[in-house]
Amino acid sequence: MKDKKTIQTYVNNFRRRITPYLKPGIGLLCEINPADEGGAILEFSFAPSIENDDKYKTMSPSVSGALASIPQHAFGGNLEGFKFAGTNVIMEKDRIIFIKDDSPSEWSDDAAQKDVSKILSNPSGGSK
Repeated sequence: MKDKKTIQTYVNNFRRRITPYLKPGIGLLCEINPADEGGAILEFSFAPSIENDDKYKTMSPSVSGALASIPQHAFGGNLEGFKFAGTNVIMEKDRIIFIKDDSPSEWSDDAAQKDVSKILSNPSGGSK
């Protein structure tokens, strides 16, 4: 996903939609790992000690190449053979990783709402 504006709009929508469910004082850092082909990987980290911020990493040639540069425990070995479609979610301690393809529907406000719903056990109401 080469379009930084589309990525940033999605990140802003995701942050807006997840914030009502977070305890006060919890920060949300997003590390964006864009790929020349196939989409991007978004790493959202939650913690009381971090600032709400977005950090763009160097563009990778492919999503699987970007994934190889991210410390994670879901996939190992030679990741170049992996092909991802839609939105894939990896949940780890204090961190959620979204692997998103480059189709416009995966980067919409509706997609941000669906992604929040995927990670919450009760997406119909939050604590404010």
